[in-house]
Amino acid sequence: MKQWKEKLDWERNRPFYLIMAVLLAMVVYQQFLITDLQERMMNIESSSYDDQLNDIRWEAETALSENREQEKDILQLQKHSATQNWRLMEMEWDTYGK
Repeated sequence: MKQWKEKLDWERNRPFYLIMAVLLAMVVYQQFLITDLQERMMNIESSSYDDQLNDIRWEAETALSENREQEKDILQLQKHSATQNWRLMEMEWDTYGK
């Protein structure tokens, strides 16, 4: 027991204990910095993903509005084609008879 007391003697081993306390404080501080950096990196990544999703959403909405315009154009062309087809049939009937 006396041997442990000698090893734990605060007065003689004070520099050793101070160095150990400083090293422990540095490890804790570095761990805190690592955790903070990880959190910031995750926020940056999630922000980047949010921006990418917003860009994709904007492109999809733009394409959808273009598709709606094209759909209107297609319907107009179909209507015009049907009208032209009907006129052609009327001309055939007038020319060749019913």
